[in-house]
Parts: sequence; C-alpha cells; structure tokens
Amino acid sequence: MMIQETGYRPKQPFFELATEQYISYFRPSQRTLAQFYSFVISENAEKSVVAIPDGTIDIIFHCVSSKPQALIYGSVKKGTRVAFEKGTLYFGARFYPGKANQLLNCPMDQFTEKEVMLSDIRRNAKGLAERICTASSFDERVRLFEEFHNSREEKKASPALVSIILDRINRNCGDIRIQDIATETGYSTRFINNVFKQHVGIAPKLFSRIVRFQLCLNSLRHQHKKDFADLALEFGYYDQAHFINEFKEFSLFTPTQAINAGLHN
Repeated sequence: MMIQETGYRPKQPFFELATEQYISYFRPSQRTLAQFYSFVISENAEKSVVAIPDGTIDIIFHCVSSKPQALIYGSVKKGTRVAFEKGTLYFGARFYPGKANQLLNCPMDQFTEKEVMLSDIRRNAKGLAERICTASSFDERVRLFEEFHNSREEKKASPALVSIILDRINRNCGDIRIQDIATETGYSTRFINNVFKQHVGIAPKLFSRIVRFQLCLNSLRHQHKKDFADLALEFGYYDQAHFINEFKEFSLFTPTQAINAGLHN
C-alpha cells in the first residue's frame, strides 16, 4: 500500500502578506519538516498576523538579542491573530501534520491553540534559541535547526494508523467521512479520533475541513477570475454561502476581502 501522507503542503499566506523580508523554504522531499521561514514585522504594520488553520505544529524563534526565545505554536482551529513585536526578526520551522512528535515526544493536542516555550519540553532548547538568534543568515538558521532536530537519539514515529488517516484525507482533498476510514481500517471512529488528536493535535474531521480550505485558498490565490459558486462546487461545499462562511471562520476574511488584501499572487 502506497501512503503519501506528506502530499499536503500547509501554507500561511497572511504571514507573507503582512510582513517584511519574508523568506520561505519548502522541503517537498522531506517527510518531517515541511517549511522554514523568516519575517520581520514592519514598524508601520499591525502587531498581529492572521494565522489560518493548517493542522501543523510550528516552532518560532523570537530573535531578540537581549532575550532570545523559541515557542511551540500549536494548531489553531479557526482564524487567529498572533501578536508579534515590531522590528523583530522571527524564524520558524513548520512540521508536516503528525510529525512534530518525533522531536517533542509528547501528545500534540496539549499544544492546540496554545503557545508553549520549547525549553519547557526540550531542556537544551535555550542554547538553540541563542544560536539561531545570533546566526548571520537564513541558511545558517536552517542548518542549526536541522542539526538540533536530527540530534534526538530516539525519534518517536506516529503509528501507521495516523499515516493511513492522513493519506486518505489528503488523497480525497478533505472530502471523506471518518466512518469510511473506520470501516476500511476496522477501528472505531472514537479510537481514530483519539489517536489522531494525540499525534496531530486536532480531530480528523476538522483536519479534513482544513485540507479542503487550504486547497480552496490555494486555488483562489492562483486563479484571479474564479467564481465563488464554481469554487464552492469544485471543493464540495454545500453552496456558495457555506463556502464563504467557512472561509471567514478559517481566515477572518471573506474571499473578497482576502483578495482585496492582496491574496492573489
């Protein structure tokens, strides 16, 4: 059985739109770390940036020389404004869904909609924060984080069931019932929900909605004249109103507002 759980590419477009000096490095051939990125909040910009649900765990370094920090940002369930300091450089590492436990080795749902100091989970992270914050380039920060990630002697992999669930959701673009996965695997929906939450941080039904939204958002970004009714039909929403309501729930914008804010590439 071929499992392609990492076919999903989580994105945070409003981080790019609302910040300066944005750098992004996706890692399509890597099966654990999906993306590295960095940005600065402009002095003229708002201090908060909209984070949209993507089903991932991020570790973001606050590169302040007087007090370097590394925080774990858990999955958000709806559009959420995240506060950052103006003029500060931030460097982030984003994991594929279900993969952060290889580094953190604890239930992922304890981070959901929370910010947790990395040093509270990994004792040697304070030195890492200092090294990353004083690094001279983006590439050096990537190298330092990869060394830290690869230094863990015992990496706790997600169970095969989580990989199967992720694969089925990704292959079906989020349009799949959890009961169908339960029937295929022989596990109860309750067991599937508990295992998935433990290793991804959110319920599989919500993750399915997120995958659909992310795909829909990506389509909207790259097709300037896309009709909202056609988009709703293409991605399996009940109707245009359902699509717009879910878009606003997950992004804090209507599709029109997002486009006017510069969402199109």
